[in-house]
Amino acid sequence: MTIRQEALLVTLAAPLIALIAVQGGLLSSSLTVPAWYLLLAAPFWEEWLFRGALQRRLQDRHWSGRKLAGISLSNGLTGSVFVLAHLPFQGTKALLILIPALALGRIFEQTDRIIACILLHGWFNLCWMLATQIIKLGDTV
Repeated sequence: MTIRQEALLVTLAAPLIALIAVQGGLLSSSLTVPAWYLLLAAPFWEEWLFRGALQRRLQDRHWSGRKLAGISLSNGLTGSVFVLAHLPFQGTKALLILIPALALGRIFEQTDRIIACILLHGWFNLCWMLATQIIKLGDTV
């Protein structure tokens, strides 16, 4: 599967996964930060920091290409730090963030560019925001 096919699969699966995760209580059903932050600021600065800075530096290490279950150590470590950064705000629900973090890390490894990661991160957040609204609508009916 090419990186474009993988990115398309992740993009298409995100809305359904977000809806299932919010419905199942795996993702928070309440948004505590403004929409502009979730859609613009967070994707930009988080991807710049975690992919553009941390993962890029880790990829320069001689051990970074080693893989565990198909995931490079640099991607796994970056994804884990990303989850740890979200723990204070989302508690253990932040563990679910590891899945999209690893997907974004893989895309970054394949392209060495953060723009696709920024756009997908914003898409993931939009899917989460829409899922919370759908769940709320269902609760009121």
